[in-house]
Amino acid sequence: MLNFKEYKDKKEESIQELVYSIIFNLITDIPDSLLCPNKDPDKRADLLIKQAALKAAAVSTTLSVPAGLTGVLTSIPDIAAVWRIQAQLVSDLACTYGKFAMLSREAMVWCLFRHSAASLLRDVAVRTGSRIVVQKLSFTALQKLLQKIGVKVSANFLGRIALRAIPAIGAIGNGAYTYFDTTEVGKTAMVYFKSLEGIEKPELVENSIDKEPEASENDESDTANESDETKFSDDSQSHYF
Repeated sequence: MLNFKEYKDKKEESIQELVYSIIFNLITDIPDSLLCPNKDPDKRADLLIKQAALKAAAVSTTLSVPAGLTGVLTSIPDIAAVWRIQAQLVSDLACTYGKFAMLSREAMVWCLFRHSAASLLRDVAVRTGSRIVVQKLSFTALQKLLQKIGVKVSANFLGRIALRAIPAIGAIGNGAYTYFDTTEVGKTAMVYFKSLEGIEKPELVENSIDKEPEASENDESDTANESDETKFSDDSQSHYF
């Protein structure tokens, strides 16, 4: 039989795996948005953040109402639903500021978890003047980062599960925390996309597009040079002979 410590460790590992799986699916499948760039993006962004925070808080409060074992079972769907709302908020804000093309996986991670896992994300984004530059990570590095975030979030999540044992009060507490959490996600995303004003294309896309024509032009010039050299060589030979 498992002792209490072994049971607790296995429970934490299973929760960490579930949390990592949810985060990974969110990051690899960034939600689309039906919104368009707005003439007054700041005002629209404030409204979107408030609406998303209220929606997430309502979902969290509703799923936190059941107490005991039922409340624990609804905790994973709770956090998954809240993160989907927050990810959609980030996408909507990106479209509001006309920067959806710059919403990379790394940018989504930074917007969602900067306030709750700042120590893990300090090297992901760098501020250069008024602009925030999000670093591109390899797939392996991104996986390791998401696993670390999963461990950190799971630790906080296990503490919040205890609140579910208290009817009504636990539901209100989780709802209030979710409202604050979603608001912070929105503020982070708002600051990030505002810092990209004046930039029309993401850097990686711009480079990949611009370099291909140059390469073809260079190839054409090289080919032309080779043909000229061959012609010159033939002319030289015919001259000497």
